[in-house]
Amino acid sequence: MKSISLFIVLFFIAGCGYHFPGQAGALPEGVEKLYIPLFVNKTAEPQLEYQLTSHVSEVFARNSKISQVESRDLAEATLLGTIRDYNSRALSYDSQDDISEYRSTMVVDIVLVQAVTEMVLMEKTVSWSAEYSADDDKSNQEGHEQEAVEELSLRLAEELLYQALDDF
Repeated sequence: MKSISLFIVLFFIAGCGYHFPGQAGALPEGVEKLYIPLFVNKTAEPQLEYQLTSHVSEVFARNSKISQVESRDLAEATLLGTIRDYNSRALSYDSQDDISEYRSTMVVDIVLVQAVTEMVLMEKTVSWSAEYSADDDKSNQEGHEQEAVEELSLRLAEELLYQALDDF
């Protein structure tokens, strides 16, 4: 009896179109050849654009439906990204009223533009936050923040892919 119930549940899950995030479809207009130039960094935080662009390229490369190309001329579309905001703020305090934890947040705008017509196929704004511990040692503190930025970049890249594929 239990196996029949399990079979029925699995049958309905499979039949209702359930899929894992980011695995549903393809990019809009059937775009398969994608060019990803260096993202624009409009924040005061240096080097964010290199880390985020690298992660976006890595994450999109994992998808078998998307082939990254090295120039706009070879692409069906271009994924343009702008890091609009980055901030790091105190999140929690200890009993002596010293900061014990920070939260870093990054906001990214992306636009997918068709190569031939320059028509906008998709526009998204995505944000993500990551927490890190405060440290009295300035170099340790910066190291913790860099780890948070690394996590932010990876999570944002994954979210961009999921949203780009799940919407179409």
